[in-house]
Amino acid sequence: MKSRVYDISLETNLAAERLLAAATDFSERRPDFWPTITRQRYHVFSVGDHSAETEEGTSPVHHRYKYEWTDDGVVRATTVDASAMTTGSIWELRVRPGEGGGSKVHIHVEMGFKGLMRVAGPVMFRLNGGGAETYRKWFLKTLAVLEAEDVRAVK
Repeated sequence: MKSRVYDISLETNLAAERLLAAATDFSERRPDFWPTITRQRYHVFSVGDHSAETEEGTSPVHHRYKYEWTDDGVVRATTVDASAMTTGSIWELRVRPGEGGGSKVHIHVEMGFKGLMRVAGPVMFRLNGGGAETYRKWFLKTLAVLEAEDVRAVK
């Protein structure tokens, strides 16, 4: 099985702490921050000081992830089980403070499709501009949610 690798880098006005807080928030609010997670497919199995195990996704696609994070801005989700991705696939978020405020973000994905998604997944990604562009678009949705929430908090 061929693993696909995608790397995305971007900058945002959001503080690094804000992004990391959203990435490690395993409360009932997680689907609010991450629009690619539906409430029907969100379940928390465990949360520790620097780890969590969840089920996330959208029907019919779901992923059981083991999350681990460090105090220096790295959050990694490793696929334990999934309907469309191979076990061991990873999604990693690295967030660093920007020089003039905001954050520098790097997302690294190593994943393989399985089952019917072996054919359908790459086609869907291509139609969406490619794998990296698909992950960028998904993350930009999260940034938009967090930015809108921050604007409401200031008012």
